Amino acid sequence: MANFKTCNNGHNYDANKHSVCPFCPGNTQNADYDQTMKEFKKTQLMNDVSSNQFDKTIINEETMDLNTTQSEGASAQQHPFNRTTIVTKNEPKSEPVLSQTEKRKLVGWLVTFSNDEYGQDYRLFVGKNKIGSGINNDLVIPDSSISGEHAIILFRENEFLIKDNFSTNGTKINGITTDEGKLKDGDELILGNTSFKFKTVL
Repeated sequence: MANFKTCNNGHNYDANKHSVCPFCPGNTQNADYDQTMKEFKKTQLMNDVSSNQFDKTIINEETMDLNTTQSEGASAQQHPFNRTTIVTKNEPKSEPVLSQTEKRKLVGWLVTFSNDEYGQDYRLFVGKNKIGSGINNDLVIPDSSISGEHAIILFRENEFLIKDNFSTNGTKINGITTDEGKLKDGDELILGNTSFKFKTVL
């Protein structure tokens, strides 16, 4: 087993292999300097690993043999790393980015104060916008009087069309019950017991 000593100049060396410090000037003529440096670096690395004094460690296989045998008669000791390794702290995962083909242009909003005195707004995009209390809708409204799949607002050719999906409590535009109709900026839309103001970017 290695027996490391520290010389007067602060160098650590294996006393089983060297009678004097191989790092001090004048003492290197009988020492295998490269082998000694290798063992010294491995010892320092193992000390760092055991004391958890690093966040990032890069091990270079060219300068360090990771499968080593210490002194004669000792069994081979496997280093905890078996390849070039980088240890880093966990970093938060970034949110997925939608491709350009998955993005839809914002064209309007539904704004309501029925369920929250501070107000809630729901964005409307080009194409179909499914509205209901079910979680699979584009606009999920937390109101039990609204059906799971209550209605659809469609934006097409610069027009907003709304269609009721046979909802239990119906759909009203400006107080008039309708199965389908057109929406214009400023209209009041009522689904169940929730009243919305419709606003458009056009």
